[in-house]
Amino acid sequence: MPKAAVESSSFDKNSSPASVALVGTIASPSDAVVAFYTSALTAQGFKEVPGSTVGSIKSKDFLRGDNETVNISVVETAGKSTFTIGANVAAGSIK
Repeated sequence: MPKAAVESSSFDKNSSPASVALVGTIASPSDAVVAFYTSALTAQGFKEVPGSTVGSIKSKDFLRGDNETVNISVVETAGKSTFTIGANVAAGSIK
């Protein structure tokens, strides 16, 4: 997401599908973070899975094909959102 700061990231291409994780922060509301990544992921062929929270945490799951998954979860505090993206995808599709 433009203007987001990456706090940490990881990439394990030795598993199939590959595992990717990213933690970022941004001075935007959690709804804006979810909307940005929903647009980016659906443009890459992911389908939204019903549901948008886990307890009080914004959380959205996506599926592409039979085994590629992405989850984004966002915690917002005082106008700052911390988000985590976890994905299991084909190594060649990681952007």
